[in-house]
Order: sequence, then structure tokens, then C-alpha cells
Amino acid sequence: MALLTGIILLAIGLIACFYGKRLYRVVLALFGFIAGYYAAWAALVQQSDVVQVVGAIIVGLVVAFVFWSLYKAAHVLFGAFLGLALGTVIANAFNLDGVVYLVVVVVLAIIGALIGISLADMMIRLATAFGGASQAVSGLAAIAAALGISLPLVDPSHSSTVVHDTTAAIVTFVLVIVLGILGYVYQTQRD
Repeated sequence: MALLTGIILLAIGLIACFYGKRLYRVVLALFGFIAGYYAAWAALVQQSDVVQVVGAIIVGLVVAFVFWSLYKAAHVLFGAFLGLALGTVIANAFNLDGVVYLVVVVVLAIIGALIGISLADMMIRLATAFGGASQAVSGLAAIAAALGISLPLVDPSHSSTVVHDTTAAIVTFVLVIVLGILGYVYQTQRD
């Protein structure tokens, strides 16, 4: 299951990173699916595997539909998603946990949403590029972990209480930034 999850995250992340503005309604629905899927997966952790997977897929599809329907407010949602993605990467890079982790992620999500209101087109490109980069790197780390390959990346299946290897956190952070910049430049040139 971890290998499949990693492949899905990598594929969706790369699509979002390089084609997010052009396919923003589809990318928004994919981000909604991922958010709903993982929220339901975590909520149903005490259930059987079948209930957990089916429930996660159903919730993912519902959230994807909601995100698809809210595409006119995509710049706000993408701004919030950009803040969430960068907040998560920063919190992991500095080994934050608990309330501090949550505060950093939420504050950056709110700041991202406010910036998204002001700079709609640019925010869609930024959020899809960096959010997609974050997902792609997480997918790569999940694939490596599932295949037993040791890469200096933070495993996305961590809990916020786990202390990460600082080198892995920094490499993950730098890789997300570099890939995000490449995705943003690619989207801007194709706009």
C-alpha cells in the first residue's frame, strides 16, 4: 500500500507542479481527494483495512467534488494549500512537533490564503508548483521507503512526534524548493 501511495503522490505532485495553472480545476480536485483520503484514513485507523480504504476513497471523492465545485475560489484554496505545504516542510526541517508544529502550519496556511486573495493567478502557479513539489518529494520518499531504498528524505508516513534526521529534513526542504521553482518557472513560461 505504501508503494502505491507513493506512486500516486509522485504522479499527482508532478502534474500539479508543472501543469497546475493550466489544469487547475483538475489539480484542485486531486488535492481535495488527497486531503479527504488522508483525513479519513487517519480517522478510520482503528477500523479494518477494507473499511479504512473504502471510507478513505469515499471521503476523498466527496472532498474532491467539493474542491472541484469551488474552483472559482481556487486562488484562496491554493494559497492555503501552499501555506500548508510550506509549513509542513519547514516544521519538519526544524523538527517541530505538537502545538508548535500545528501553529506554524496553520499560520502559514492563513497567510497563504490572504496572499492568494491578492495575487490570484500568481498564487495558483505558486501553490500548484510548490504544493505539487512537496507531494512529489513525499511520494518519492514513500516509494523509497516501500522499496527499502535509503534516501536522505523525510518519510511522509511520520507522526509529528518523531524526530527526523536533520540531513534528511534539509535535503527534503531544498528538493521541494528547487522542484517548486522549476515548476513555477515552467508554468509561467507556458502561461
